[in-house]
This record gives sequence, C-alpha cells and structure tokens, in this order.
Amino acid sequence: MKASTLNTSRRTFLKSGMVLAAGLPAIRVYPFSDSSEAANQPADSDSLFTLFQQPPNSAKPFVRWWWNGDKLSAKEILRELDVLKEGGIGGVEINPIAFPGGDDLAIPSMQWLSPEWIEMIKVALKGAAERGIICDIIVGSGWPFGAEFLQGDERSQLLTLTSRKIKGPANIEIEVAELLKEAAPHVNAYEGATSELHSLCLAPVTMEAFTQPAWLPFDRAQNKVTISAPAGEHVLYALVKFTGFQAVINGAPGAAGPVLNHYNKEATLKFLNRMSDKLFPELNGLKSFRAMFCDSMELEGANWCPDYLEEFKRRRGYDIQPYLPFILFKVGGMGQAIQGAEITLLSGKAKEEVSRARYDFFITCMEIIRDRFLITYTQWCNQHGFKSRMQPYGNEFHPLEASLNIDIPECETWIWRQTKDGHNILDFVNLPSYTNVNKFVASAAHFSGKKIVSCEELTNTDVAFNVTLEQIKIVGDQSNLSGVNHSILHGFSYSPPAVPFPGWVRYGTFINERNTWWAFFKQWAAYKTRVSVLLQETEAFADIAVMHPLADMWTIHGPQRDPFPGLHYPPYQYKVWEGIHKNGNSCDYTCESIIQKSTVENGYLKYNTRKYHTLILLEVETLEPATAKALSNFVAKGGKLIFAGKEPYKSPGLRNHQKNDKQVATTIAALKKANPSRVFTVEAPENSKDGVIAWFAKVQQQCGIKPYMKIDRPNAAVSQIRHRANGKDIFFINNSSQNERIVLRASFPESKGTPCLWNAETGERFRYPAVAGDTLTIDLPPAASQLIVFDTKGTVADMPALPAEKTGVELKGWTLRMEHINGTTQLRNISTLFDLADDETSHSFAGYLYYEKQLGGDASQHQWLDLGKVIGVSEVALDGEKLGNRWYGRHLYRLPANAAGKILQIKITTTLGNYLKSNPGNKVGHGWTRGQGWTSVGLLGPVKLV
Repeated sequence: MKASTLNTSRRTFLKSGMVLAAGLPAIRVYPFSDSSEAANQPADSDSLFTLFQQPPNSAKPFVRWWWNGDKLSAKEILRELDVLKEGGIGGVEINPIAFPGGDDLAIPSMQWLSPEWIEMIKVALKGAAERGIICDIIVGSGWPFGAEFLQGDERSQLLTLTSRKIKGPANIEIEVAELLKEAAPHVNAYEGATSELHSLCLAPVTMEAFTQPAWLPFDRAQNKVTISAPAGEHVLYALVKFTGFQAVINGAPGAAGPVLNHYNKEATLKFLNRMSDKLFPELNGLKSFRAMFCDSMELEGANWCPDYLEEFKRRRGYDIQPYLPFILFKVGGMGQAIQGAEITLLSGKAKEEVSRARYDFFITCMEIIRDRFLITYTQWCNQHGFKSRMQPYGNEFHPLEASLNIDIPECETWIWRQTKDGHNILDFVNLPSYTNVNKFVASAAHFSGKKIVSCEELTNTDVAFNVTLEQIKIVGDQSNLSGVNHSILHGFSYSPPAVPFPGWVRYGTFINERNTWWAFFKQWAAYKTRVSVLLQETEAFADIAVMHPLADMWTIHGPQRDPFPGLHYPPYQYKVWEGIHKNGNSCDYTCESIIQKSTVENGYLKYNTRKYHTLILLEVETLEPATAKALSNFVAKGGKLIFAGKEPYKSPGLRNHQKNDKQVATTIAALKKANPSRVFTVEAPENSKDGVIAWFAKVQQQCGIKPYMKIDRPNAAVSQIRHRANGKDIFFINNSSQNERIVLRASFPESKGTPCLWNAETGERFRYPAVAGDTLTIDLPPAASQLIVFDTKGTVADMPALPAEKTGVELKGWTLRMEHINGTTQLRNISTLFDLADDETSHSFAGYLYYEKQLGGDASQHQWLDLGKVIGVSEVALDGEKLGNRWYGRHLYRLPANAAGKILQIKITTTLGNYLKSNPGNKVGHGWTRGQGWTSVGLLGPVKLV
C-alpha cells in the first residue's frame, strides 16, 4: 500500500471509530502531521511536553546509509533522501562501503576522496539540508579504517608468537619462513602484510618461580635459525612482528587496504588530514554536517608500535621484554587467543608475576591508544568544527573510560535468531538485543555530561528480511532501557530502483521502500522520535553504581573483544544491571578512575552531576590502593558498599605490588570493621535472568536498599528506567515479550505530583488512575511500553479505560485471499486460523493476506474486535470503512454500533523472508535466507468480539 493510500485510510478511520495503542487505554489515534484535534488540546507552557508533541528532526531515528560500491548519481542520492524523509528519518550517516554483490547495472564505482566522489558528498549534504536531514560521515570506509597510502609502521602492527617443545642437547635448524607461517594471525588478512622474526628464546616447560627466558641470537639476514638447546626439555618461543597484518573490512574503492596503526599518532593524523585536506574545504557553507564517525574498532589484537617497549618502561617503570613470551599468544579471530599451543606451565609466584605483567601490558596498550588515537581523533573533529562519534570499545579500549573522550559515544543493539522446530525464533526476553557495552557507553556519557548516547541499532546479519515492526519496536525499546537515546538504524542501502528486487543489500534489517511494511514504518519512527526526545532532554537517574572486576579479568585472562567477549567474568556480570532495574532501582557502571575522582556528600558518592547511595563490586579482588581509600571515605560518610561474591585484598600490576597489596587488604579490613552496618558481603547471584532478579530482591532486603518503583511481582520480561527534569519524574516501562501480557502493580514513593500517561504514538497525555494511594496498575500487553510522567503542575484529562477483560465470542470460518508480491493471487476457505509457515503450500508466502467474513447480528452487542496473535501489520475495515491499523502489541479495534451484518476484512502485511528463502533464483535474497528456518506469518488469532 502506498503511503498516500494509508494516510487516506487513516483519515477515513477517524470518522468512524477508534484504534487502541497497545498497552494503553482507548486513546484516539491521529495522523502524525495534520491532526487538528490533537493540536486543539489545551495550550501548555510546558516546554518538555511541547517538545514531546513536536520533536525536532535531531530526535528522529538516523540511518546508516551504505553507499554500496560508491556507484553513485546525484539523482539517486536525492531520491533516497526523499524516501528517508517520508519514512520519518531525521539523519543519515554517509557510509561508503564495498559493493555487496548483485546486478551492478554496469554503474562504475567512484574512488573515495576523488573530485567526483566529493561532488556526491556535496549533493548529499545540500539535499539533506533542504530536507531538514542531519548528516554524519564515516572516516574512511569500512572498519577499522585504513588505506593503501599508509606505509610501514603507519600500518597496524601485531607482536605475536609461535611456540614448540624441543629437547636437548641438540642443534635444531628451523626455517624462518616456517616460524612466520606458524605465527600468522587468523584474521581478515591484508595481502601486502609483512612479517619478521622479532626474537627467539628458550624457557622451561614448567616454572614456579619466575626466571627470565634465555634469549637466543640469530642472524636476521639468514633464512634459517639454528637453536643450540642444552640438555633437557624446553619451550622454544619465536616472537614475530606483523606489519599491515589486517585489511579494512568492506572498504570502498580507494579506502581499502591495510588498517591504520592506532598506536601511531603521526599515522593517525596523516590519515585524518588527508581526508580533511581534500574534503572539508569543499564543504564550506553546507550546514547539515554534524559529526565524523568511526565504526567498529575490531583491531584483531593489534598491540605494537616502534616505541612500545620504551613507552611501557616510561609508564610502568620496568622492562616488559622478559615477560612477553608468557603474555603473548597466537591470535585468532577478533584478537582472541588460539588455544592448544605448547607453552610453559606457570604456577606459584611465577604465575602471579606473569599475570601482573599481563595486566600492565594491556593497560599500557589502552593508554597509548587513548593518547595517540582517541584524543587525537576528537581534537581533529573539533578543530574542523564537527563532533566526534565513535564506537570506542574492543580489546584495546577501556570499556568505560574510552567513551569519556568522544563527543557522541556509540554502542550496539543486535537482533539475534534462534531456530526451533524449523522456525526462526527471536526471543528478546532470554536473548536481549542490547550488547554488553551499552551500559558502559551510556554510563560514560552520564559521567561526562553528554546529552546524546548513540547506538548502532537493529544490527542484523542474519534475518534481514524476517523482522516485523513489532520486533523493531522491542529492539529499540531495549536500547532505551540500556541507556540509549539516539538511534542509528542498521541500515539503509543505496540501491537504484532499476536494480532487481530486493536491490543492493549490504547488511542489516531491510529498511527500504521495497519492504512490504514500509508504508507503516513512519508510525514506528514517530513513536521512537518521541521516546528519544524525552530521554535526550531529561537526565537519566541512577541511585546505584556497579563496578566490574576489570583488573581481575585483565590480570587473569586479558581484555575481551567487546561487544562480543570471549568470556564473561564473572559469568553473570552483564545480567546484574537487569536485575537492579527489574526490581525498581537504576544503576550506572563505574570504574576505579571515576571512584577515585568522586567526592562524598551526605552518604552519596558524587561525580559531576551523578550520585549514588550504594556501590556494588562484582567479585572484585583487585583494587588500586587509591580506590580502596576512596571506598573507605565513602562508607565512613554514610554510603553503602556491597561486595558480591568476593572481597578486594590485592592490587593490580607488578611494580610495588607487595606494598600495594598490603595497603588494599588493610584498608578493606578497616572499613569493614568500622562500618558494619554499611558494608555488606553477599552471595554471588546465579547466572540466569530469574536468578539475578531474585538475587537483587534479596540484596534490597538484606542491605536496606529502597526501590523508587516498588513492583509487586518483578518479571524477567519487564524493565524500566527513570529520568528527571524540572520537577518531573519520568518512567519508561517496557514488556519485551512478544507473547505474554503482563499486569503489575507498582508504587512510586519518591515521585511527587500527578501520574500521567504520555502516549509516544500520538503526543497526547492523560491522568493515570491510581488503584490505592499511589499504587498504579500497569497493563502491558506483548511488546507494549508506557511513559509514565509524574508532574506537579497543570491538569490533564482522565485516562480512558480499556475494555474489561472478557472471554468474548470467537469468529471462525474465513475467506482468505493471498496476494503474493510475485503477482499471484490465491483464494482459500478456512475454518480455523493457522500459521502460514506451518503449511507446505503457504510457507513461502510474502505479501498481503485478506481475511473476510460477514459479521452476525450479535456483533452489535460488542464494542471491540480483538485479533489475538498477529504476526505482521493488521488493518481492519467494515464494508470498506477503515478502522485503522496496528503494527505491534495487542491488535484491538473499537467497533462502530452498526457493525452487525457488515463484511469484516482483516488485512495482514507480512514479512519477505519466507518467499526469498524458497526462491533460489533470487540470488541476493536467497543468499540471506537459505540457511534459516521458516518465519511465522499471518493472523493466528483467536479473533474475538469483545
């Protein structure tokens, strides 16, 4: 259905009935742009509510706009900007990227930074400005960025190793090429990479007290090395340096090649200045340009630069060289260690000493990256009048502190598929879409006073054609729960209309005008925009700070590749914040540097505008002495400190560790003894969602933590966040289940004023009825969310009530017309509703389903039509008179009084995936779907008159 037809249908609907916002009372739904009735609500001087009603374009969702292969034309750029504007998009991230394959229409690719490519950037920026669309531009292309013009040490470097057991006495000859091959990292390799043997050494097979390895001389000019092994068994370590070892992933023409060495400030500036020198002078006067963007920092374990050894000694005060054979490892995908190598078995003091040196090695890597790349990048952006936007996490980055150095820090929210009984399953309760970095990034933004928490949202490398608008809503809502307030949708592919369906598809959820549900996408966008503006213009609240055992993890295992860590330490670590929020409190993550710089006032740990009455340490055993001292000050002045599972007793790093260990242990013992009523050691939670929820409920009771939202029955599917502004208390509450209706009762003992429901779909607000005192009954159908705002000013109308829950009369016996997107139509008479994916004759369907039947005379006795379970977008009409549409949640429609005897038509718009899965002739679509199960489709019901 075209957008114009949809708008006409919705206007017709307004004359005849009402459609329910899922999870909300019977609120009239108006067109988003031309609602005279909504505009005629009482005038209000409340600037926040005015913004909520009419949000700025900056609050709208943005898209990652993949310029596929840079096969560009000015006409197509402007056409796509029109499509995006019509879809409710407020900004684009211009992202040149490698061509994804398919029919390229013989369109040539432009070279990155060429005059013709820069002209297309100008067309895009000018066209965006004319349409009120904001633009970001990616640095380089693909990820991590790099290019062929980088030379030598300017290219990413890795010091790695290979090892083997040898037995002496013997003279052993080994080809250097063999060692280089064995040590080669298993990564996205650059063909022009170079490698060299860095050093050779022998070490014992076992080691209890640390002894330096025996370094072996060798002639770098020779193709072979000869090892003179003394008697006994030894481990031979060959340390190998690779330069330019990693290729840019999906780099566009002119911006492919070796990845930049992020440890090299001069190389960083060389790359950035090449872009600014060529591009920025051409952009003078173009006002839609907001930020430069740096995508995923998948550096594949890069850990070296020419002066690393000197930098390490300057920062840590000792020589790391003797420890390198025992710290380094053979590198696999995402920089993770390849297991199974022949290495020295460390124990006792040797194991501890090497572990401490490991910690020092990796934090030195993080510091160099911070100083030479992160800070340099933001300074370069600001120097040219733009903001820096970046995803600052990975093996080489502190997961919280790195975001402090970025103007618009960004995280990621993904869509994950499971398969059960041959069907695709998206389970957002047990496999939520937010990643482990979201809370770190959001917390860093809170600490540094940043208004925007950005997110690469709807990231989807699997079920691109199977996702419904309801699922898009749940993913976006979960982003907001994790601290996000600015969505960069993943993504919109540059694809001319002449390209055969489905077009050029790079990645991501198929956000495209050729998607069946595109006509309804603007409704989700309007909802998302209002939620975003409310969260952007208010302050996120947290009363608890949570500190992860990062020093312990880095000491024992090394850093992990966020947002997909190889291990969780402890296993439940990223579920704790969920348990806190689902029990009616909120938290930020914190870290040692933040704690050390905090002050304490009236029992609160304060950092800038953030303050916490409780600090939870998750199995933390290692602390810097300064952190232990800060904890002591916190509890001495009234704060609550909770040790989960373990207590701190030692310090990180090698230098002066014995003295520092004693300080930590003494300080922790003293603060426990002096403050027994404010320091608690509690059991660690079970590694499950329900286990963590029950655990924190117990912690609340044991430690006297009062929730600001008292929930009668916490549920794994329901979570909340709290924001505040100008006397308002704002709660965003979400049900992430697609199948379960959840009704809970909650009171808000800290909130003052009248509770109101702010409807993010329509921009209206109504007074929320209290059941008893300040207790509210919150009814959350599947996928529903509510914005409850407590305000001490103004008056609003009462909230209309939902229909009482009744059994209802089920409707059976339908005529089903199936209009396939391939142009075919099929008619069926069905007695009961069914999932089209379960029927071999219909499981390949994609398009529009029309279920029809004549209503009996008893229809006039009912006020509501409840469609039951719907997978897709529903539209309802009686004798052709539109009753509106529902795109998520409870598909509930208000019936007119004269419904009896009329023809009821229920139209369901499906997803595309099943058709593409069954169509091997469509190479692009089938390539995305062939390995998947079938996706449930259609009207499953039961359909009832209520």
